[in-house]
Amino acid sequence: MRLISPLFAALLLVLSLAPAGAQETAAPHPLDGLSFAEIERTVAIVKGAGLADGQTMFPTMTLLEPPKGEVLAWTPGQAFSRRALVVTRKSAETTRIVVDLRAGTIVSREVVADAQPSIMQHEWAAAGDQLMADARWQAAMRKAGYQDLSGISCTPMPPGAFPKEPYGARRILRVSCYEDSTEPRPQVSRSIEGILGIVDADTGAVIDVKVEAPVIRPAAEGPVPAPSPLPAQKPVINASPSGTNIRVSGAYEVEWQNWSFHLRADRRSGLVVSLVRFQDQQKKRLVAYQMALAELFVPYMDPALGWNTRNYLDAGELGLGYLVSTLAEGKDCPTDSFYLDLLMPSDQGGMFKADSALCIFERATGSPAWRHFSAENGTTDARAEVELVVRTIPTIGNYDYIVDYVFSSRGAITTRVGATGIDAVKTVTADSLASPTAAEETRYGALVAPRTVAPYHDHYFAFRLDLDIDGPQNTLVAERFVPEQLPAENVRGSLWRLQPEIIREEGPVSGSHHGAAGEIWRVINPDRRTALGYAPGYEIMPEHGTATSMLKADDPAQRRAAFSASTLWVSRANPSELYPVGDFPLVTLDDGLPRFVTPPEPIENQDLVFWYTVGFRHVTRPEDWPILPTMWHGFVLRPYGFFDRDPSASLPPVFAN
Repeated sequence: MRLISPLFAALLLVLSLAPAGAQETAAPHPLDGLSFAEIERTVAIVKGAGLADGQTMFPTMTLLEPPKGEVLAWTPGQAFSRRALVVTRKSAETTRIVVDLRAGTIVSREVVADAQPSIMQHEWAAAGDQLMADARWQAAMRKAGYQDLSGISCTPMPPGAFPKEPYGARRILRVSCYEDSTEPRPQVSRSIEGILGIVDADTGAVIDVKVEAPVIRPAAEGPVPAPSPLPAQKPVINASPSGTNIRVSGAYEVEWQNWSFHLRADRRSGLVVSLVRFQDQQKKRLVAYQMALAELFVPYMDPALGWNTRNYLDAGELGLGYLVSTLAEGKDCPTDSFYLDLLMPSDQGGMFKADSALCIFERATGSPAWRHFSAENGTTDARAEVELVVRTIPTIGNYDYIVDYVFSSRGAITTRVGATGIDAVKTVTADSLASPTAAEETRYGALVAPRTVAPYHDHYFAFRLDLDIDGPQNTLVAERFVPEQLPAENVRGSLWRLQPEIIREEGPVSGSHHGAAGEIWRVINPDRRTALGYAPGYEIMPEHGTATSMLKADDPAQRRAAFSASTLWVSRANPSELYPVGDFPLVTLDDGLPRFVTPPEPIENQDLVFWYTVGFRHVTRPEDWPILPTMWHGFVLRPYGFFDRDPSASLPPVFAN
């Protein structure tokens, strides 16, 4: 469930236009996000060209990055290009505009037919009220037994795209309703099932009120109360008593141990990590040009009214950065973390500030980075493992997603997502599994409390990984484990060996990457050699979360998110291909990765982008209610022939005083 209105209402408190008369300031880095002054200048240029007025909304204003070659060749103090990509919406028309901020000119303008931008705050805020003012909805509610409608609230949901429906190109929102009598979140525990409104977000018209008998109301007593909390525990704290080893400079340029990288807040992806380098001896070696969470697909598995259309694309429909949440000190991140505010453009053509929405901290894992015990002399040689964590937590309605980039002293980067928050639940009639209606009502979900079912659903986190291993020209190698029978004279009968295969064309990477007969995905630079003669490389290694979609390929939900059918895709780098579902996924089918790789181009020794999907099926349990324990899933970028030895071998035996 994506119940966004309360969150957007909170954003109204911080939305603001750049101050009048603000002067343009030069960004210190070519990948820095747009500043207050640059946003104001962008809007002024667009309006000055007659392409926007006071009624125009700006669902997208973001940095249009300079070409990769320009960025990689740039040195501090050097001039660089500065462009903004703007998407406007007015009178049901979507327009894409490119602005040159240095020249103060419009580079291009395109009216994008049949395209809809991300859902905007004012649309969310209005849709519920528009439905509740509709006479058809009021009549349906009274027929269901609600004579007093003052205790009801209604919240919109993204529409999805379903060709069988009669709405055509209209910009619709689906609106469900809830009883307000139970705190703190009636929207996720007091649903009214069987009534759904369809609202035109462009005009405010209520297109339809759907009713599916029987309408099911929540139980009068509400959900089962949470158990009493345990007594307060003695504190367990991750601290750096002598100060931090992290260095943050400029607009979020970070250095730690041998790592350096650049961070940028992004309204759609949340956080963009760029120019990831590892200092090996005296050289800073490039590992990744850019990494970002490019999409999050959450399809629900319930065919009932109000549930069968729930197949969310949280980044493209809503914005992971737009809904990033403030981090609770000492709970979301250690107390002595770097807590950084994030600035992002607003729908109105201004900016908003998300306070303390990014944290960066060191974490002692409590495990050895490596160790060995010598039985000969009874001594242990070991090094404590410390890692660097970069964290944001977007809150998308009922779900909170903890997005971590974890950097280790051994040269690995682990990307993890922790799903927590509150399960989306529906009201049913069964009080327990012994109830006569329980078998049917739990066919597509689990009974987690009396008269409360949490429908099953999937989560697919698509990461865009522009890996540049020692430079942009790379090759993908799949190393497969091949069983081999030995000759009869050998004392062994069989073993396995690795059989490398170069992946030569764009598309999904077939084969199994886990289980008894797996494979290794290795990204190499074929034009370089290490001292040992290896083509330096990094492995893309699943950690946990390798489910792929079971939906039919022609299901409209799957046609919106075809990337979820495979854990790994590879494509040639293209600066216009940033999202695996395309630029405008709200009502678009068959866009994104399938289009990017059709027809497939050769990819050997090319500038490549890897699209890795962390996927898991959420089989809900009673233990997932009333609060969802954090479930972690992710993958690892692990050096494979990149170094001549383990870089953590150089860790000092003790910490400095």
